[in-house]
Amino acid sequence: MKSIQHLFRRFLQKSVIQVIKYLDYDRQSRSLYEKDCLLICNKMILREDSNLLMTPISNKRYIKNDVLGIFIVIDGSLVNVINHKYSYTVQISEKTRQTIQNLFNDKIELQRKKMEDEITKNIKHSLKTIAHSLD
Repeated sequence: MKSIQHLFRRFLQKSVIQVIKYLDYDRQSRSLYEKDCLLICNKMILREDSNLLMTPISNKRYIKNDVLGIFIVIDGSLVNVINHKYSYTVQISEKTRQTIQNLFNDKIELQRKKMEDEITKNIKHSLKTIAHSLD
């Protein structure tokens, strides 16, 4: 009985996922350039040797990778992919912009957390040293 219930729930779940994917017009309407741009941004953001910068006033985001020689500027719905040989400007949809922005923000948040942990670790070590020196 549980097996039949499980199979039915699984079938229902797969059906709902297929319907959602079918009705997701933004995903279907992404151009080939937009898909490639999203893939490039994702890979560049996830690389450890990429530098991520964000300007608080203009809300532009910058991804720079010296090893690959690639520089990306994300300005709203425009993404500029720049290399020493080429420069491409790609118009992206709102959903793609949100996807890139969320991935970018998550990566910056991880870097901030890592830096904060390093700073607090140094403070804890310094406080222990001071405490021992007072003995």
